[in-house]
Amino acid sequence: MPNVRLDQNGIPKGPIYETTEPTVHRSGVTAVDATDPVDTSGAIDCIGYQYCRFDVTIEGVGLTALTVLVLFWNSRQSKWFGGASRQFSTTGQHAVEVDARGAIIFLKVTAFSGTSFSLGADYSLS
Repeated sequence: MPNVRLDQNGIPKGPIYETTEPTVHRSGVTAVDATDPVDTSGAIDCIGYQYCRFDVTIEGVGLTALTVLVLFWNSRQSKWFGGASRQFSTTGQHAVEVDARGAIIFLKVTAFSGTSFSLGADYSLS
């Protein structure tokens, strides 16, 4: 039974969750993404992991709303498909967890209301 801890009697205690160190996904984003990425370069390959956690930092002036959308890559069609979205109404640090299930994913900025913003996003897999 892989990835399972055993107690002193050999009874499974539960799965072991391996996580990766946080890595930069996007930095210095100051405008809404007009289109989806053309390919998977710059995307996150989550193979072997179920979850991807984004640590999103948002700075800005007069921010009233900023929306991000998780894109999932369909390799057969060579296209991105939109998943869940999240809207932020304040600057600061925010965590977003995605059930990636081994997919290739990308965090896209889809909408913004306010004067200006700067977005950075790290990710870690588990």
